[in-house]
Amino acid sequence: MCGGHSLRTIGAAFTGRDNRFTLIRLALASAVLLEHAVIVTQGPLPPPPMAINAWSISYAAVNGFFVLSGFLIANSLEHRADPFTYAASRILRLMPALVFLSAIAVFFVGPVATGLSQAAYWTAPQTWTYPFQVLAFLDTSQGPAGIFPDHPWRGEFSATLWTLRYEVIAYIAAALLFFTPLPWGRVAALVYFAIANLAYLLIQTTWPEAPALFTSAARLSAAFTLGMVVYLWRERLPVLPWAAIAALPLWLFLGEAPLAELFLNLAIGSLLFWVAFARFGGAPTWSAVPDWSYGIYIWHYPIMQLVLLAEPEADPWTVGAFTIPATAAIAAISWYWIEKPSLGQKSLLGALLREPRTIFKLMHRIR
Repeated sequence: MCGGHSLRTIGAAFTGRDNRFTLIRLALASAVLLEHAVIVTQGPLPPPPMAINAWSISYAAVNGFFVLSGFLIANSLEHRADPFTYAASRILRLMPALVFLSAIAVFFVGPVATGLSQAAYWTAPQTWTYPFQVLAFLDTSQGPAGIFPDHPWRGEFSATLWTLRYEVIAYIAAALLFFTPLPWGRVAALVYFAIANLAYLLIQTTWPEAPALFTSAARLSAAFTLGMVVYLWRERLPVLPWAAIAALPLWLFLGEAPLAELFLNLAIGSLLFWVAFARFGGAPTWSAVPDWSYGIYIWHYPIMQLVLLAEPEADPWTVGAFTIPATAAIAAISWYWIEKPSLGQKSLLGALLREPRTIFKLMHRIR
């Protein structure tokens, strides 16, 4: 363990792909899966499982995703320095897998899982608006018409997708900060981090009935901007868990108070970047493992609902036992057949976004 306590900075450690970011993303997605195995069976009424002071493991994992995203998006912006290739990268990372998920939901799961007649299912507007809801990041929690009518979370196919709208908002906001005259840099990142945390505290303390759009946007912006801060200050931040050691007791002491979120994020960020870059006596980083995290994240919930469809009395252990291998299999399919090939088209899509007339030239050549 002492090998990870060197005074290397995050900037010195982050020199390529030899880090544990992929493993961390897999761990975070798996944490969400494990908690949902309980939530899917218990329904919306009981308190969240696997929680300390009402801060659950999936809540912390989602915050962790946004901390990592803020770090990596800041890096992407500074290295690409081109809004078109940046936009192409973000589109291709999210959209192809969602198109696949939407098609499976409508044409394969929906007809089997609906409580409606087949005629009613195929003619219901909700069946056909569902893909639009998902791809436009609107009401992503629902599904095609009438599905899973007897489940604790009836009608839900893709409940985990709600975070993606805030991811997209963060992508756009970061691009606006970088590609416009708005301030960008170490001091600016600290200011944005402070604004996001202040907004979250004000909403939580003065507007407890605020719509989830505002509360979640402030919460996840606080995590995202923390990642930006770490990236922009990377040359001065050591690969050490000092912030976590200081923040965890304060988080525990504050309990359910809104201010606890700040210290939770500081602890999460500190631990994530320490694990990502620490040497740990030469332990491997496994950086070459395939990144199935997105597939795990978007597919585990519908698979759990299907497990309950087959076995309505299944307990969390049974749901998890069937969901883990099934999710791994479909995440692998999504990665190798959809996500990875799509990411290989970043240059082409970037060129098309930069010069839309290029597509007409390509079509003319094909003819």
